[in-house]
Amino acid sequence: MERLWKRRGFTLVELLVVIGIIAVLVGILLPTLGRAREAANTIKCAANLRSIGQGISQYVVENKNTYPASYIYEGMTITGQAPNGQQAPTAADKGYIHWSAMIYKRKDTARDDSIFRSSSGWEAFTCPSLDNGGLSPTNTFAANHDSWQNDAGGNIVDKQAPRCAFTLNEAICPRNKFCYTYQGALRVYAFVKGGQVKNAGGTILATELPRDERIVQGTGEVSGSYVCKSHRPVHGFTGIAGQLDMSMVGKSLTGLPALRRTLVSELSPDPEVFLGAQQQQGSTRLDWVGRNHGRKKLEQGKDRRRTNFLYVDGHVETKTIYETLQPKFEWGERFYSLIPGTDILN
Repeated sequence: MERLWKRRGFTLVELLVVIGIIAVLVGILLPTLGRAREAANTIKCAANLRSIGQGISQYVVENKNTYPASYIYEGMTITGQAPNGQQAPTAADKGYIHWSAMIYKRKDTARDDSIFRSSSGWEAFTCPSLDNGGLSPTNTFAANHDSWQNDAGGNIVDKQAPRCAFTLNEAICPRNKFCYTYQGALRVYAFVKGGQVKNAGGTILATELPRDERIVQGTGEVSGSYVCKSHRPVHGFTGIAGQLDMSMVGKSLTGLPALRRTLVSELSPDPEVFLGAQQQQGSTRLDWVGRNHGRKKLEQGKDRRRTNFLYVDGHVETKTIYETLQPKFEWGERFYSLIPGTDILN
């Protein structure tokens, strides 16, 4: 006898039940997967920062126990003895030489800058939590140029990692102003020796840049329009509120506020808030430190997102920016790179 049967499909109610169960499971799993992915990104970012610490240590060993500058202008010369000599050039019309190039021995490329026109080989300077791995240089090649950004033009490419997620502590790695007569400088820097830095395990050497380039934007020395200042370092010192600008350049040091440690209350609760095209100017350069890991959440006016910090002894910690200010101040027992008697306003 022939067996007769009829295939039975799912009813609409059954399909809706299955879809509902799947939706619930997805709703439960997605946040967990997101947190796991972000945790992996944080670990990768910390590993890259630790690698940078090893590169800086190697640089110090090979350069008479001296930390690198955060940046200098291409072609920099000093006639006479710093800080009383004459420094040139006065503008970055040939671009910048960045610490990322210095520690990986890629600065000596006067005839061939092709390595700075490609992202290949620069992965150690990136962080997966940042768009494109990090911020672009002030002057970069066309394919690496962000839409809002202007640069010096003239096909100039900075000797800098094409995408960089990290910045140095200016108190240890100076900016490019080494002579009193240079750019009417109120602040005059000197290179820092390894033995000068006290409490190596509790002093920050490097940290992360923010996700948004506009936080570190500024006016270009050559172009006069807004550029990315990703070559700039950060530091934990300040004078009085509102004096982190260049309004005092060329004026007497008499009466300038003494440097002091930045207070938690001076940090912006949200540096990503802008007024028009420009960032709201805060009183501390620590607002340039990226808060890149974790969900954006304000608790008692404090952003609880975390950041990776590299310390002078080479270890890396992941914590909030507030935890670098209290209970212990971790940005240096003093501003080692500044010559005594000068001040910092920018």
